[in-house]
Amino acid sequence: MHKIQLHKNVKAVLVIALISVLLLSPMILNHTAIMGVDSYFQNNRIYEAAMQIKHGNFSFMNLYSFQQSGRIVNEVYSPLLGYVFGALLLVTGTWFKFEVLTNGLLFFLAGITTYFAARKLRVSFKMSVATAAIFMSSTSIYGYTFGGTWRAFALALVPLIVIPMVNFYNRDWSMRAMLSLTVIVAAIFQAQLLTMLLVLPFLVVPFIVGWLKTSHKIQALVRCIIAAIIALVLSLNVILPYLELVKQNTLVPPVSMNLQDGTMNLIVPSPGQLDRTLISFILYLALAGMIMFWHKLQPIVKIITIMSITYIVLGSSLLPWQTINEHAPALRNFLQMPSRLPIIGIPLLMIGTAAIYTNIYRANRSEVLKQVVSFVTIMMGIMAVMSLLVTFNKRVLNYRNPEISVANGLETTDEVIVVRKDDGTKPKSIVDLQPALHSHDLSKLITVIDRVTPDYLPVKVADYSQVNYYQAYRKEIAEQRTDYQHVVKPNGVLELRWQAEKSGTQNVPAVAYYRTKVKLNNHEIKPSQRKISDVGSLKVDQKQGDNVLSLQYVPAKSTMFGVLLATFGWVVALIAVAILAIRQRSDY
Repeated sequence: MHKIQLHKNVKAVLVIALISVLLLSPMILNHTAIMGVDSYFQNNRIYEAAMQIKHGNFSFMNLYSFQQSGRIVNEVYSPLLGYVFGALLLVTGTWFKFEVLTNGLLFFLAGITTYFAARKLRVSFKMSVATAAIFMSSTSIYGYTFGGTWRAFALALVPLIVIPMVNFYNRDWSMRAMLSLTVIVAAIFQAQLLTMLLVLPFLVVPFIVGWLKTSHKIQALVRCIIAAIIALVLSLNVILPYLELVKQNTLVPPVSMNLQDGTMNLIVPSPGQLDRTLISFILYLALAGMIMFWHKLQPIVKIITIMSITYIVLGSSLLPWQTINEHAPALRNFLQMPSRLPIIGIPLLMIGTAAIYTNIYRANRSEVLKQVVSFVTIMMGIMAVMSLLVTFNKRVLNYRNPEISVANGLETTDEVIVVRKDDGTKPKSIVDLQPALHSHDLSKLITVIDRVTPDYLPVKVADYSQVNYYQAYRKEIAEQRTDYQHVVKPNGVLELRWQAEKSGTQNVPAVAYYRTKVKLNNHEIKPSQRKISDVGSLKVDQKQGDNVLSLQYVPAKSTMFGVLLATFGWVVALIAVAILAIRQRSDY
């Protein structure tokens, strides 16, 4: 019988897929879905995309979610991925199955990108797979599993930035290299803008070094500019809608946070968190390797490792973040948490450290050292996976504990959630949410609880010191929504219907942007005629009897063209990537 021989890349895919399933086993075996602090915000976005796809009723405005208040969220927050995930929700049919699938895809994506990034630096097969397992189990990734943190999808793509870094350093300005640069940067942009902005500095040094060494400087510069323009075109679906809203409306800014409270001290091992302790250990392995064997390391490996360590240090309490907090208040809203820097540095630190010790044993031509390094890396990979399994199982057991309240289970407080009856019973514990998570009626999870999140609301003044947007939104919109009938009509029209006992001014649980077309009882209310509350809810002159408020967002033609161009561009880009991948099969 002939022994089946699989290529190493195929083996890696199978092993990483197996690890992904293993990591999901606590959820699958207990048949229990879990959520966290950001889950309801993300689930509203995904439900919205699913319903727009299902009904073929596409709109910039959220028609089916976020209390059906006329808000715009999806179109300015990872819209393309939102529709992809909306389609997955429709395919899976329940929130539980959706969670299993999306978390599995996230683990697999994090693993496979880390594996190929490590292989780009010529790290051995076993070490590349083990490094992938460590990153799959890290805080950068499981933030989505436990808390619904969307940036995990952007972070899962961050390892791929190693590819253009190596290409730049090696003076590879080919169209293939530029296409990979374009797609990688644009893909991270689609997942999260802030992550893309924070990861771009990693490209600067390799580009400068490679450009100074190349004899084709003009060609290299032109091709890079073209790649940047194409990446910009692929991102128009995110950029233009946001610019349109910001230009014509005053939006609620991100929550201001104390920078000092948001640091991540990976420099000091965390006894209660094995994954962070492993990262600390990797950090010191990287430092020791560079100090002891600097002359044996490839320059690109040095660059990747130094920059990743820099990010980890910048996000720690070694920096005077309290002073920065006082003198640069804008960072409280933009960066919010310095820990955003270390979680970007983590995957590149892991890959860089694996490459350091690969360089060392190859420079010494020591098979024994190779086996020792491989053993330690594999052991750390196993520890990381087992540690996450234990933590995951504890979280699942919490979601089966009837003594844990809904607010505590969602890692928030009662002040920012509104709980409603489901089949005649109001959920009291987190266990009571499981029926909604397993129901084929996807709307149950969205309607049984309203999680107050005032992001992107159009308001009079964008200042948290003057208005408590969370409290105002809960009072004026979340708590009032059930007093109105919401009807979604074709062409992106949302209607609020109610019956009034008398005429007069009524504060309705709906908001309107500058380009939102507002009609009350078939009479249009121009932007200059609108009256709004501090949180942006409309104040209208109702009549006695039946009232109908109609909302429809009409984007600028240029914005709509940019969105369609970006969407078409992604289709072309993915086809080009597929063609190049097929052509490379001969290298397998």
